[in-house]
Amino acid sequence: MLFEHLKKRRRLLLWLVALGLLLGWSLTWALDSPQRPVLAERDNIRSAAVHISGVACGQFSEGSGFAVEPGLVLTSAHVVAGVEEIKVSSLEGDSVVGVLVGFDPDRDIAAISVSGLEVPPVALSPAVATAADEGDVGTVDRDLGLEFVPYHVKRRIFVGGKSKNIYAEETELGYMLEVRSLLSAGDSGAALVNVNGEVVGMVYAVARGERDQGYALDRNEIAGFLAEIDRNPLPTPPCPTF
Repeated sequence: MLFEHLKKRRRLLLWLVALGLLLGWSLTWALDSPQRPVLAERDNIRSAAVHISGVACGQFSEGSGFAVEPGLVLTSAHVVAGVEEIKVSSLEGDSVVGVLVGFDPDRDIAAISVSGLEVPPVALSPAVATAADEGDVGTVDRDLGLEFVPYHVKRRIFVGGKSKNIYAEETELGYMLEVRSLLSAGDSGAALVNVNGEVVGMVYAVARGERDQGYALDRNEIAGFLAEIDRNPLPTPPCPTF
């Protein structure tokens, strides 16, 4: 009788242990699952992000960038305007002198050929970002390396006539994203990456007097720029006037 009682207690104990393990696994999965897209997203931009620097008209200029094709990285036009020797550095610590092969002062975007620098590209999102979309901005600091700054899209808008380009000339910027994010001036050229690990925009400005508001070039404008450039070496453009 005692043996049968102990046997039943042992079965009950084993069932309780099994149930506890199953419950623990379920809770871990439920709590961790919202982070999985973010982790995947960060892995994508971690591979593609670069730091851009150089001297323009006697002043040091720097910003972030990211690879969109093998051997081709993008950054903001004002980061490389006036820079004769563009230094492109990967997160692995490797650096090359890049060649400017695309430059649009109106959209504020530039393309740099980086022969010999192993930087896997990140893909553009097939769809534009809309209000409430979120993800991470992959900014690259020359001392701190890659940092992730969360963003939240406030709205996607078209910026038309009488906007100013990097030379203070009137222009039509095109589509941009107004985002809520803690960005700084040195983050120009950084990629906005969605939860699928795809680029939806590129940082080009931070709102003055509003620490948590920034602006990014929309993915359609990035795609349009890539379709327009012939990827031949360009002469050094003038320094920006702002």
